[in-house]
Amino acid sequence: MVLNLSKFDRYKKKTESYVYPHKHCKRCGDMIKESFTYCPDCYNELKTKKEKKGFFKRLFSRNK
Repeated sequence: MVLNLSKFDRYKKKTESYVYPHKHCKRCGDMIKESFTYCPDCYNELKTKKEKKGFFKRLFSRNK
């Protein structure tokens, strides 16, 4: 038995499932909002690491 379907009906998706838009933290993989890259905990850790790194760069730089 052959059904005469149009080319659009033939290749139409059978199920329409809605995927809730979400994003994962780059560091730990937790689910976060779309606008963020890191979760709040990881972001605070990165911020403190950057501050420490900047302090040592200024302390031991040749340009004084």
